[in-house]
Amino acid sequence: MDNNYRRYNKKGSMDSISTPDTDKIIALSDPKFGNKDDINSKADKIFIGEQRVRQDRFDRATKSYDDVSLHTAEELEQMRREQENDLMRYAAKKPAQAATGLAKGTKIGHSYVKRSTIVKLVVILVVGLLVLIFFFPPFFSSNADMSKVKLDEDPFEGMGMTDFKTYALSNYSVYNENAFSSEDPENYRVADLVFTIRNTSPLELKIPQYDVFRVSGDYKDKICYASSMIKDSEGKVVGDIIPGFSSKEVTVRVMVNVSDMDDSQFDDCVSSLIIATEGAQKKITKSAYIPCIPAFMPVSNNITLSLTD
Repeated sequence: MDNNYRRYNKKGSMDSISTPDTDKIIALSDPKFGNKDDINSKADKIFIGEQRVRQDRFDRATKSYDDVSLHTAEELEQMRREQENDLMRYAAKKPAQAATGLAKGTKIGHSYVKRSTIVKLVVILVVGLLVLIFFFPPFFSSNADMSKVKLDEDPFEGMGMTDFKTYALSNYSVYNENAFSSEDPENYRVADLVFTIRNTSPLELKIPQYDVFRVSGDYKDKICYASSMIKDSEGKVVGDIIPGFSSKEVTVRVMVNVSDMDDSQFDDCVSSLIIATEGAQKKITKSAYIPCIPAFMPVSNNITLSLTD
C-alpha cells in the first residue's frame, strides 16, 4: 500500500486510537505541573475585560438580548415604540392572503357578502320555518257578535250541585272551586265565547281543551270553569280539530257565579278574560303528535253581555 494512501487515511484509521496513558493523567494533576497563574491568566484577563475576545456568529447574536435593568423608563418606552413600528412595517409589506371557502364573498346587488353570512341567514330562515310549521300557535280573533249568554240552559246540566261540581272537576278546566258556592242555579250564568282560529301550518291542529289564563282581580272568585263544548257520545270533552291552512270558529264556554253582580259587572268580568289553549298538538303522522306553543285569546272589549237578555 503506497505512502500517499496511508497519509490520506491516517486520521480515519484504527491505528490512531489508543488507550489513555494513566501516568500522564496523574502527572497533569500534580500541583507542580505548569504554573496555575500562567494557565489561567488569559481567562482572567477576559473576565475582567482587559482583553477583547473575537466574537463569532453566536456571540454576536447575544447582543439582541438586552438587559432592561440597564435602561431608563424613557429608553424602554422608546424601544417599545420602535418594536411596534417595525411590526407594523412588516405587516404592511406582507401580502394579504386570498379568501377561501366560506370567507369568499358573493356579490349581492352592488356589494359583496361573505358566504358564511349567507349560510347563517339560510339556517336562521330554515329554523324559523320549522318552528312556524311545527310549534308556532295559531292566530285567533274574538267574535263579539256571536258570543252570547245561554239563558235557556241549565248551568248544572241536569245534575245537582254536588254532582255537577264533581263532573266539572273531572272534565272541565276549573279555575276556582270556591266559585261553586251556591246551590241555586239562578246564581250562575254560562257564556259561550266564540273565537275564529286560523291554522297557518300545513299540519292538522288539535286543541283538546281551553282554560282561563287571566281574569281581572275583582272577579277571581267568580269564574267557575272554562271548557270546549265538543264532546263524544259518553260526554267526555274531545276539543276542536283545525285542518292545516284553514280556519274554524270555536266556542269556549265559561261559567260565572253572578250572585251580587249586575249587568255591568258581569260584562266587565267576561271582557277581562284571557283564554288559553291547553294541550294543543300538531299531527305529524297518522298517530303521532307534537306539542304546540299555547295560544292566548283575549275576549273582545266590544262584547256586550247581560244577565237577562
